[in-house]
Amino acid sequence: MAKKAKEKVVEVFKTPVVAVMGHVDHGKTSLLDSIRGTSVTATEVGGITQSVRAHQITYTSKDGDTSKITFIDTPGHEAFSGMRSRGAKIADIALIVVAIDDGVQPQTREAIRFALKEKLPMIVALNKIDLPGESESKIKSQLAGEGVVTEDMGGDTILVKTSTKTKVGIDELLERIILLTQIHDMKEKTIDEEGLLADGIVLESNLNKNLGSVALVVLKRGKISSKDLYIANEKFSSKVRAVLNHEQKQVDEVEAGDPIWITGLTNVLDIGLNVKIFGDKTLAESQVAAMQEAAEVEKEAVDPMDAFLNLMSESKAEGEKKKLNVIVKTDSRGSSEVVRSEIEKLNDEVSEVRILECKEGEITETDIMNAKNQKAIIIGFRAKVSDNAKRLASREKVLVRDYEIIYEMIEELAMVLDGLIEPEETDVEVARALVKKVFTLTNGDVVAGCIVQKGSMIKGYRVYVERDGKVLNKGKITSLRQQKKEVKEITKGIDCGILMEPKTEIVEGDFIVAYKVEKVV
Repeated sequence: MAKKAKEKVVEVFKTPVVAVMGHVDHGKTSLLDSIRGTSVTATEVGGITQSVRAHQITYTSKDGDTSKITFIDTPGHEAFSGMRSRGAKIADIALIVVAIDDGVQPQTREAIRFALKEKLPMIVALNKIDLPGESESKIKSQLAGEGVVTEDMGGDTILVKTSTKTKVGIDELLERIILLTQIHDMKEKTIDEEGLLADGIVLESNLNKNLGSVALVVLKRGKISSKDLYIANEKFSSKVRAVLNHEQKQVDEVEAGDPIWITGLTNVLDIGLNVKIFGDKTLAESQVAAMQEAAEVEKEAVDPMDAFLNLMSESKAEGEKKKLNVIVKTDSRGSSEVVRSEIEKLNDEVSEVRILECKEGEITETDIMNAKNQKAIIIGFRAKVSDNAKRLASREKVLVRDYEIIYEMIEELAMVLDGLIEPEETDVEVARALVKKVFTLTNGDVVAGCIVQKGSMIKGYRVYVERDGKVLNKGKITSLRQQKKEVKEITKGIDCGILMEPKTEIVEGDFIVAYKVEKVV
């Protein structure tokens, strides 16, 4: 028995997911082609169009050990900012490609910001070393200025010199990726949710004329080997027709870190969406409502205006000059000049409207992602907004305002800058549990034995203790147990143990109430 228990806790290093990012023409795709040339299994076939390419290789080290590595190739052009952002969120490691003949450029800096924001370990590939160009020390100084300090300069960022022409550094680069996986203890995460086989994130989705709705998903946890599969997300559940690997070939088994194409879906999936995969139709269908509710709570701000007001209030609280970033789109060049002039008149010693862009044309998805990444709002003057841009703005919580009359636009901007629009917060109850018994553990933690009376309690929810109709201490659910088993969710009518942080006094008869915060302007 003891031997079995020991074997059960052994963890295996997962397949690392590497986002390849950098400036346009710095050699990312050529580098990936060279890497894929080291793997006999890596070929490009299939008929599904990809905007973000996902590849997987099986690398054999000098010691004879084999390891899988998944690469996400994101375009380097400035218009594809959103794709690079998604790649960073899905990845375990960021590979920043810098051409030695060009140095650190705008999309290099942006890629570094994405990686730092997601707290990803980074490897820098100093590429095209067969060409004359910037000095190596100068590029290292440029990287250090962006917060990326290489190992030889006293930092912890790995730098590998590469050339796709001479193949220099390719093996070393792959060895260092495997090393990072071990250093950062990237191990397979267990799944404790009943019936859940795997979960992942949608990297791309589209409608294929032969296969119907398809989605490129990178698995974050779990393993799939079942033939009958059902996918669930916060909008719908659907039977899966087939699971294809990165080469778009049908496979019998896939695991965490693998990029897979899922075909036969009911609808096209939103990019960046979390999805769960089950072997049971009923379980998949039951997950949709729970995922909707969890997504709502996770958003915290349900309106794009809220996200914007938060930025403004943070700036105000810090006592800094209030700055509002805007992207302006108009119906004509003449309108652009007038709008710019009127907006600039709003600037004074305490507030400033920073116009990041001011040009003519329809408001597009690119504008939405640029606004999101630069913490800006979009001001349109008689400018059309594409349907795709509207959907993306809603999902990404980007505020878009379109005006027909210029003074209305100026008045609203002035009101925001003057702080006349103040949000009021209100707590909206989403779940409630009655405390039946209280247990104090040996480490001092207090566990409330409860029965859920309303909604579903989900690990990570904001909660407060209610006693005699009064709200006491607030906190967050850090542990949720059912019969000593750690779970993510407890539904109505089920007994459970709730541990919340920070520690607070709880007595029998109290209620633990889960809530979300809504703001009203």
